[in-house]
This record gives sequence, structure tokens and C-alpha cells, in this order.
Amino acid sequence: MSKWISLKLVASKYLAILLTVFIFGGIFNPVFAMQMEASVSPTLNAATATYGGDRIITLKYPDNSPISKLLNGKKDSVSFTLNSSDPKNGLKTILDSINNVLLKEKQSQVHFANATLDYKATLDGGSDLATISYQVQLKPFITGLVTSGNGNSTSSTVDLDWRSFVISTPLYVNTPKYGKIDINHPSGALEKLIPSLAPKLSSSFANMLNIPILDFSTFGAPMDIWHFLFDATGSQAGAAGFGFSVGKGGSKIISIYSLGESSFREGSYSAKEGDASATIDNVNVGMHTLTPPPSGQIQIGGFSKIQKIGNSDFAIVSSVAPQGIQTSSGSFPVFVLLVFGGMMGAVAILVIVKARK
Repeated sequence: MSKWISLKLVASKYLAILLTVFIFGGIFNPVFAMQMEASVSPTLNAATATYGGDRIITLKYPDNSPISKLLNGKKDSVSFTLNSSDPKNGLKTILDSINNVLLKEKQSQVHFANATLDYKATLDGGSDLATISYQVQLKPFITGLVTSGNGNSTSSTVDLDWRSFVISTPLYVNTPKYGKIDINHPSGALEKLIPSLAPKLSSSFANMLNIPILDFSTFGAPMDIWHFLFDATGSQAGAAGFGFSVGKGGSKIISIYSLGESSFREGSYSAKEGDASATIDNVNVGMHTLTPPPSGQIQIGGFSKIQKIGNSDFAIVSSVAPQGIQTSSGSFPVFVLLVFGGMMGAVAILVIVKARK
């Protein structure tokens, strides 16, 4: 009897831990993670997606130095939302750049359109330490994914090569409040937040500040090493709030691929960090950059199987799943995705704490 009680206590403890992780995951998961989420409907030949780029920059400088006097106690932010329906804000030009990269580098015919952009950069300055955090979210509507077949056919072939891209050049948008700003490099917000110091930082730390924020190349990992889960009803994925409702596009079956949880099969994913130092205003200044690990998920309406053609990944999607199908983890339940979301939330907290050290 005592053994049974002990087992129940252990189970309760683990359940409490998982629930805590899930709750924190719901709060923090969208923050501080290189993010790619997409819901694909072969029937509609379309997808909705979110690409999130994050970066944390920490500056270290001597107390009572000129830079300290400039930044100590300074708290400011640059924040705005744009929609590509406005032809004057430059977002459509950014989408055209992404489409050109996908066509030129991957021969992909997909089209990014009708997007929104959320941008926020925050400065928090102290006596000897300042942190600048960046969050850029691009949410496009994607068309032209189906290369053969359609939702009424036995199967459809869906292009998946649009899941990753990197834009290295500056990407400028026009905002009513801040004017013209480069959303793809940290220097863009620095010019608005600390205009007197930004040119000195840009010349002293050019290599670090020229690393693009919109670098989603990690999600180009072969699809056969992405974690695969299958929901025959769509009810669990819908209840989990992943944005793919049951019956969307005529499909009640959902295939789910995720990347970023780190395993022997996938490999290990960790934050990318860099350090450098320079002399500015006759004092030594250190810069630390941190790009969080990736968190990716693709939901596809229907049962899908990955097929590689050359260097490209496609999904062969049907409306009926084979009998006795196993996921990449056997009969691994979709609930694991909730835990995975919580784990990424925990990573987010660790990233924030580490950035402040």
C-alpha cells in the first residue's frame, strides 16, 4: 500500500512539473526563440505561417564612463506593426525579396503575400551593462505550394522548401513614427534608440551587427529528421491551440512536424553566441550577442509522407492514413507537443537570465 502511495506521489510530482512547464510555455513560447510555424492546406493550395527572429545584445562598459552616463537608467523601445496592403511602407518589397530568394536558390514557385510585420526593439540601460533585445515577426499568407494533384485527388505533392530562407541584405520599411528603419540588422534600431552612440558601435562591431536577424536557415534541416506526429482526428492539435482548426480546407487529418527539441536523432540545438570588444570614447566596451535556439512546427492537412527529389523536400499528402501507421516516435502522443512548447518556454527563461549576466 505504501509503495502505491509513493508511486502516486511521484506521478503527481511529475504531473505538476509538466503542468508548470506547459503554463510557462504558453506565456513565454512566442518570446526569444527562432520561430517558424505554419499550417498548410493542400486543398486550398495555401498556408499561413509565422517567422520569428530574435536577438539579444549585451553591452558592458565601465561604471561612470561616458557611455555609462549616456545609458544608465535609459529605457526606450521601437515598436510598430505593418501590413503589406499599404504599398508605401516597404513590406511588399521585402516579400518580393523573399520570393526571389526562394525562386533563385531553391527553384520554389511558392509566393509570400498579404503579410503583417511586428517589430520591437527594447533598450534597458544600467550603470555598467545595457541590454538591447529584438523581436521581429513576419506573418505571410503563402500560396502555390501544391506542385501536382489537388485536394480532390487521391494525393497531392506539396513543396516544403519555403520553410527556410535567409536574407543578408538590409530590409528597409517606412514607419509613420520612426521613419525609415532596417528591420534585418541590429543597427537599424540602434540608430533610433541611441543615435549618438550607434555609429560608433556600428563601426567597432560591424561583423556582429551585420549578422541578419531574418536568418531561418536552420529550418532547412532535412524533413526526414524533423519529429513526425500524426493526429487522425485533428481534435488534439486543434485543442492545443496550434492554429489549425479541424476541417480547415476540408481536412480532418493532420500531420505535424516539429524541429528544435534536440535528440540523438535530430542533433543538438543551442543558442548561437558571440563576443567581441573595442575601444569607444577611450574606454573598453564588450559586446555579447545571443540568438536563441530554433522552435519549428509545420502542420499539414491530411496524412503526409516526405519524399526527397534532388536537394528538395516534398510532402506526398493523402486524405486517408494507412492502417497501423507509426510516427517517428512510434505511438508517441500529440500531447508531447504541449510539453515541447513548455520546454521552449523554459529555454526562453534561461535565455533571458543568461543575457542579463
